[in-house]
Amino acid sequence: MNVLKGLALALSLMLPAAGHADARLQAVMQRVDAGEAITLATLGGSITTGYAAQPPREKGWAALLARALGPRVKLVNAGVSGTDSAAGVQRLQAHVLDAAPDLVIVEFGVNDQWLDPAVRASSYEAILRRLLTAKKPPAVAVLGLTQQGNQARDAVDLQLQLAAHYGLTALDFGRWMQARVDAGTDRWAALYDEPVHPNAIGHQRIAQALAETLRAATPGRAALLPASLPAPLHGRAHEYTRLLMGDALKPYQQSGFTRGGEAHPEWAGQAPGWTSRDNDAEAHFLVWGREVAVFHAESEHYRNLEAWVDDGPVVTLRGQVPERRGYLGWHYTVVGRELEPGAHLLHVRVKRDEWAGSGRPASLLAVMSAGIFPPALHSSDFVREAATGPTIAADDARLRWIGRIASMPGAAKLLAWSGSELRARFTGDQLALRLAPSRGGINHFTVEVDGRRHALALRGDGPADWRLPLPPGEHELRLVKRTEASQAEALFLGLRLARGGQLLTPPPPRLLKLEFYGDSITAGACNGDMGEDQYADLSTHDGTRAYGAVTAERLGADYVGIAVSGIGITATWDQLLMPQVWNRYAPRLDAAVAPPDARAPDVVLVNLGQNDHGFPASKGQRIAPDFGARYLAFVRELRARYPQARLVLLAGGMTAWKEQPAIPRALDQAVATLRAEGDAKVWTTTFQAFAYAHPRIDVHAQMADELTRFLTDEVLK
Repeated sequence: MNVLKGLALALSLMLPAAGHADARLQAVMQRVDAGEAITLATLGGSITTGYAAQPPREKGWAALLARALGPRVKLVNAGVSGTDSAAGVQRLQAHVLDAAPDLVIVEFGVNDQWLDPAVRASSYEAILRRLLTAKKPPAVAVLGLTQQGNQARDAVDLQLQLAAHYGLTALDFGRWMQARVDAGTDRWAALYDEPVHPNAIGHQRIAQALAETLRAATPGRAALLPASLPAPLHGRAHEYTRLLMGDALKPYQQSGFTRGGEAHPEWAGQAPGWTSRDNDAEAHFLVWGREVAVFHAESEHYRNLEAWVDDGPVVTLRGQVPERRGYLGWHYTVVGRELEPGAHLLHVRVKRDEWAGSGRPASLLAVMSAGIFPPALHSSDFVREAATGPTIAADDARLRWIGRIASMPGAAKLLAWSGSELRARFTGDQLALRLAPSRGGINHFTVEVDGRRHALALRGDGPADWRLPLPPGEHELRLVKRTEASQAEALFLGLRLARGGQLLTPPPPRLLKLEFYGDSITAGACNGDMGEDQYADLSTHDGTRAYGAVTAERLGADYVGIAVSGIGITATWDQLLMPQVWNRYAPRLDAAVAPPDARAPDVVLVNLGQNDHGFPASKGQRIAPDFGARYLAFVRELRARYPQARLVLLAGGMTAWKEQPAIPRALDQAVATLRAEGDAKVWTTTFQAFAYAHPRIDVHAQMADELTRFLTDEVLK
């Protein structure tokens, strides 16, 4: 290949895809040529910081490029060594967008080669989309760097495809350089002293190639900017992220960890995380999102951690990396992916491996989450279809129903109370649930098939089939209502299987049954909210993650939840008191009274009193003077309905029991009165875990810890 052909090929690799005019870049370069001041930001890893050029911040490609463009170019170098686009998208706002740049060059080709392939497409695309949709969108150029000799191109090829998709100018430096090598004008060995990082000459070449690329964008008149971005190629999960580090990285439970460990020296604003030399150290965090990852240090001197989300698989966080000799590396390790949208619990512990007892530290620096979508972008694994064709009736004997569920005309089942559950076993490659809204707003369900949770939001009018594609074979189903009864009710109308699919005998009943009576705490109100309590989007309110349901799951018990936000014995934020609705199929006076279940609960638990104090206190009033007597009267009604059950009177989860002594006093007096009358099957306990607002799932998990121990040690022994 001759020199002219080689340089022509290189030039073709620098321009945006055919049919695209990089209008923003043209406009910025015209300003540069006119001598106007602009801000250039460079986002990337160690090559962007100028590593291997001395001094890096003055001789690296970013500084060289800024000087080549002109004296009025202000450089914001947002390079952070050892980071990839997954970490880059988390720091994009603070390190780049807050500087309001006019031009941003994105470089992650080398580090993204080591990033989880399932992540790098989404995270890199998210950086481009967030830049292009910023309040002041900058011009964006993609710098595709590879290792010496143009090796390991998977990440770069992906990034160049994304640049073409968004009409952005991109420099494929590996091919630019290879064209020079093929033309006999340059040598790869001159640019590198080791395979990964270019030396001072390498940085000069990168700056030279970028200057040529940017200058090539100026000819002609800039085209009009597109009205909107094209559809994403790899989803939008990393456009919606959350970073927990420093003071925000606070475990709700931990033992053996202390604040400390290495903070990244180049990451502006980063504070130490958590570190431990204890073999048994563990820490637990409240997190959100569809993907949860831990950002941690790695070197020859560190130990390994292991982590999991909720009850998912355990993942090793590799901190012990022998090849990292004499320096730290940094890694983004995904712990949970394709999670149900919303709140989750992240569990981290020191791994017991060959390094146990070594005294070496294990460290985590940050938790990074993605896929924290606003309600408008919530997706579903289900396909909504017209309700047509025959179904398996809701009252089929092979369906196991758990909870207080009314039989309705047409063999339908009324699902009102949160925690109402259907269990079944079937064969085939799909499942369709025929449901219809009945009252209130959107009903949210958890549909668990073979242990994997799927979120289903029941929207619209009239019945519909909600179809879930599945792999062929035998499956086990759990359909559980998440939304509390006072907010929405639904009708279950039947089940439709794939052609040839069969409904099998149901799963066996659980050996223990727990029935809870309570208010918003027991209903799980706001337990997935990220900020303040809210009732606009009930997808974050999950009765299946409330303390009672979690306790039942831990004990292998069936769960029945009779809970209403704002309700009490003597006061309510709404209209009805618990003694008016506790025995009905739904919390309204026109709902039928339910007869006692054929199978009585083994344990009945009551957690009321928060609103008996909270509502009058909001008006400057005291709790009703007869609260204790009316509380005892309600407990007597429960005892009459369940003469053989164990009764447990609970207080806590929020602060009323701390603020109003009449509440714990009423519980103690109720237990004393019943025991004096010969009723030995009654107990009381107060939760130590609490929240000032509605408890989130981390507090519910702690409450379930306490209650599980109490029931095991005191009630069920």
